[in-house]
Amino acid sequence: MAVKIRTVDNSFVKEIDADGITVGALLKKLGLLVEEYVVVKNNQVVTEDDIVRDGDEIVLYPVVSGG
Repeated sequence: MAVKIRTVDNSFVKEIDADGITVGALLKKLGLLVEEYVVVKNNQVVTEDDIVRDGDEIVLYPVVSGG
C-alpha cells in the first residue's frame, strides 16, 4: 500500500511508498518546501514532524500571503 499525496486543486497527484517517514521528509523527497504548504493528513492539519503511514491521504494547501 502507498501514501496518496495531492494538491488541493489536483494539479499534483502522486502515490508513493512512504510508510514511517515524517511529513517533512515526504515533502523533501518530492522536492517540495514545507514552508510553502499547509499539510492535511486524513482531514486533519498536521505538522512536519507527523508520521506518515500506508493508506494515508495527504492534501497540500499552498500558503498564500499578501497585503
